[in-house]
Amino acid sequence: MSESPDLEWKTTSELRALGEALLRISRMLHDHTRKLEVAVEGTYAGESGDPRVRLLSDSLRVSRTADLELGRLNQSGQRVLTTIHEQLAQVRETQEFLRRASSHLPPIVQPSITPPGIQSSSDALNSSINNLKRDELETLYEIARTLNSSLVFDEVLRKVMDQVIRVVDAERGFLVLVDPHTNELTFPIARDKQERTIDPREFKFSRGTVERVVRTKQPVLTDDAQVEMKEQESIVAYGIRSIICAPLVVRGGSIGAVYVDSRINANLFGPRHRDLLFAFCHQAAIAIHNARLFDDLTKAIRQVEEDKQYMDNIFASIANGVITTDPSGIITKFNAAAGLILRINPLSSIGRHYRDVFQGIPQVGLTKILQNVPAEHDHGTIVPEAVDCEIDGRTGVVNLTLYASSLRDARNTPIGMALVIDDRTEVKRMEADKKRAEASAKEIRRIFGRFVHPNVVEQLINNPAALNLGGESKEISVIKADIRSFTRLSERIPSKEVMNLLNTYMEIMVNAIWDEGGTVTGFWGDELMAIFNAPLSQDDHALRAVRAAWKMRLAVLEFQRKQPQDIPLAFGFGVNTGEAMVGNIGSKERIQNYTAIGDTVNVAARLQGAAIDNEIFLHHATFTRVRQAVRVTKLAPLTVKNKTEPLDVWCLVGWY
Repeated sequence: MSESPDLEWKTTSELRALGEALLRISRMLHDHTRKLEVAVEGTYAGESGDPRVRLLSDSLRVSRTADLELGRLNQSGQRVLTTIHEQLAQVRETQEFLRRASSHLPPIVQPSITPPGIQSSSDALNSSINNLKRDELETLYEIARTLNSSLVFDEVLRKVMDQVIRVVDAERGFLVLVDPHTNELTFPIARDKQERTIDPREFKFSRGTVERVVRTKQPVLTDDAQVEMKEQESIVAYGIRSIICAPLVVRGGSIGAVYVDSRINANLFGPRHRDLLFAFCHQAAIAIHNARLFDDLTKAIRQVEEDKQYMDNIFASIANGVITTDPSGIITKFNAAAGLILRINPLSSIGRHYRDVFQGIPQVGLTKILQNVPAEHDHGTIVPEAVDCEIDGRTGVVNLTLYASSLRDARNTPIGMALVIDDRTEVKRMEADKKRAEASAKEIRRIFGRFVHPNVVEQLINNPAALNLGGESKEISVIKADIRSFTRLSERIPSKEVMNLLNTYMEIMVNAIWDEGGTVTGFWGDELMAIFNAPLSQDDHALRAVRAAWKMRLAVLEFQRKQPQDIPLAFGFGVNTGEAMVGNIGSKERIQNYTAIGDTVNVAARLQGAAIDNEIFLHHATFTRVRQAVRVTKLAPLTVKNKTEPLDVWCLVGWY
């Protein structure tokens, strides 16, 4: 038989290169997906230039690179599998040779250059095969064919142990493998004669024997371990009688060993069992090595696919539209957000040229942008372009910012294009709403800032819908108050002192009004007017107005007690409740004032004019709403100007 090429070395090299490439792509995907997650969460939202879009584009570039790399890796994987099949064919050829052989056989695997230190192991293998009989060679052939019928790692291990126990008629056995990363011994499987799995941790054996076989790559056989190996305490303690342990050798390197024993019979194994097991282990080593390589390859590809799916899930869930193409313009990625923004079905878009997909929305200008990418984006530069347009299926003008860039791999070879669509429509609308809200707040502060408590102003700003500046008819309670005999007072003292005195009294009364949530609608010389239940609704507005009037009276009296007695002052207060027109009155472009007009206000003014010496007059409409809380004196019907019927009036004297 002619010398065979070292197919095992070729398989190992290709798989190693493939694994390194898969690991490199996996790390790239992990790094960029983590960056993308941070960006999408808004960590960089406050920075200029929106680096989130840059990160998104970078991640698209990585994703596209991964797609192409995975394609190349798939081709490499197919080559590796072909190589493995070739190796299996070589094994089958060896098996056929074994079947026909009856005497001297050449080595099963003959490397082109035998590594140092391997000659003795190879010679031992040749010697073991030469010592086997025809029926044993045929058994070895059948075993090798069975072992190489699968590349599933766990299945191969199980077949190895079941076959070896059957061949040498052992009581039990286990398989030990050298961890390729730590060089530590691992015990993946243990079986007994009934083909039952044993927990390797409960398997009592001579560890020193196994370690020696793995280290020397030479098999060990004992007829009666209790006699031959009595210096090993574990052998004696565990009651082990017969042992065979053979190494698993691939390309001159030991990857583990197969151990079988019997705790019942001595002289169970002989040299022919050793030779058969040694030859068997060579075939098992190849099967295990191939299965391990294939298992590593499968895990690596699965990990990369999971990482790729992870990134695809992120692209699918982000709010930005993401569209990528290959170098010819065929769309390769079209996420759900892009479909919602453009009102295009993503599934029907993938696999088609972007010109065909975007021909129905020429107003957006996507075709023109992508056509210019190869010329304007030689180095992956992102050039944002703002577009305001209408799109069928969406309400009003849509505001989009488009980011297009060329995707290139590590060798700067074009691999496609990326288009990121940032839908700014809601942001623009929110900005417009914010400007309108700010203008509304400014207007509210201008109108009410001097007349109501600051807390009321903030409530109006937070709920401008509660305010009808254009005017509305509603029930209110009104307070009118002025100073008695103010004209004569003005004649006695200088104007500056009069002004200071008025300001002092008005501030006292305004505080009392604000304390009850009232709105001061105006000052006219020595006269003041306040309303309740406007602009904000107050279910107990009548009670609030009466309490405010009483607090005003008490505050004025307290202030007067602290002032010189040569300036005696008295107020008159009138309180009324009823319908009035409330709203902004004045020049639209100049001066406006929030106030109330109507008969209810006029009646309050008439009551105030009739009150003297800090009296508080309540009209019947107000009294009926507060009668359970106040103490009053019934006054004679009051005839006032412009009213045909006298008014029912009560004078407030205290509270219950």
